[in-house]
Amino acid sequence: MRSIALLLLLIPLVCNAFEPLNTDDAGTVPKGLNQIEQYFFTTASHGGGSASTPDVITPGEEYFGGQGAKAFPFTYIRGVADNVELSLGTTYFAAPRGNFSPLSNKVIAMKWRFAENDQWGLALKPSITLPGSPQQQAAGLDLALPNYGVNLIASRYWDLVEVHFNAMYSKSLYNTNYQIGAGVTENRTNIWFFSMAPVWRVANKLRLALDVGLTTNPPSTEQYLSNYALVAAIISASDSLDIGISYMKSAANMGIIISNSGINASRSEIGFTWRF
Repeated sequence: MRSIALLLLLIPLVCNAFEPLNTDDAGTVPKGLNQIEQYFFTTASHGGGSASTPDVITPGEEYFGGQGAKAFPFTYIRGVADNVELSLGTTYFAAPRGNFSPLSNKVIAMKWRFAENDQWGLALKPSITLPGSPQQQAAGLDLALPNYGVNLIASRYWDLVEVHFNAMYSKSLYNTNYQIGAGVTENRTNIWFFSMAPVWRVANKLRLALDVGLTTNPPSTEQYLSNYALVAAIISASDSLDIGISYMKSAANMGIIISNSGINASRSEIGFTWRF
């Protein structure tokens, strides 16, 4: 059960994706301005039966514990040039709790939009994830070694639709002297992630999105790639405030996600993005 449910352990988008999506966009915060993303998510596992409880995973966060999680991911972003932004992110876990800090997934990232015109944009986003404690790793909240990665982002814009593509590599190291969550399986540390997210403007203040992707399956004894699918709504409450809500399913393949007939995990998320 556990090895199947660990499918999307390390989708490495813990800092400043296009909330509430997993896929990032090529846009950057304008120079001298700021952005705060404050969200809340809860996770659950499905299809495991009563014999065994599969570990719960949540793409977009490095959580891989053996129970549902409730957490508050936070990101602060600052535009430092016309085409460069810096971001700092962390996640506060309300559950699970234990003899460890509830603050995890501390990420420093820079997004550089290196090419663009009115219809498309290209960006690179390198990031560093600071190490957590061994106790956090054993509880499934974080990894107890520093991680790093780089994301290549492409965006295409039309009047009513925009489509975003991500291709990311990350080195997800962990302290082999400790378990990751409740697991004992050796994990892959070279993680690849590919995703696509079309976003439709269906009304003046409402956008709807579909976010789908595949990524490296961390357990080295299991299949190499796995999938997720996410639906989202973004409501523009004002020029400076967006409210986002999303629901995501992750599983071994897209067939399980569509049919909801096998072991899978879900994440429900709500929050806001404030620009100032």
